[in-house]
Amino acid sequence: MKNQKGFTLIELMIVVAIIAILAAIALPQYKNYTARAKIAQAVGSVAGEKIKVGENQSSEIADLCTGAAPGKCAAGGILTGTSNDLSATVVLTPAIDADGATPITWGCKVTKSGAASYVGKKCDDLSTDAPK
Repeated sequence: MKNQKGFTLIELMIVVAIIAILAAIALPQYKNYTARAKIAQAVGSVAGEKIKVGENQSSEIADLCTGAAPGKCAAGGILTGTSNDLSATVVLTPAIDADGATPITWGCKVTKSGAASYVGKKCDDLSTDAPK
């Protein structure tokens, strides 16, 4: 009786099919993960400017963008952040109470992303409302 050496064709086809199924599931999830990471990077790119806007507001400086990086801060303290590769952009809008004692709360919206389904969504809702 001969000893069997190697794999049969059907065994190899089954392995290829299993790998194809796993890849079909993993690649879209990886793309969503990287798109969310780019959005987080864009939010982080304006972290320092958020502090400067808060300091200007607490010091009652009329121009909230004083000391902020050029091009990142617009009138009213509205900040625009981008990822390092410019594939994601977010806009952070401050909500400032008239009393001046309440801390600033920031609204964040995605304006550009590698995954088009994230555009227009709030930055906090990305992981709970992932695109299909």
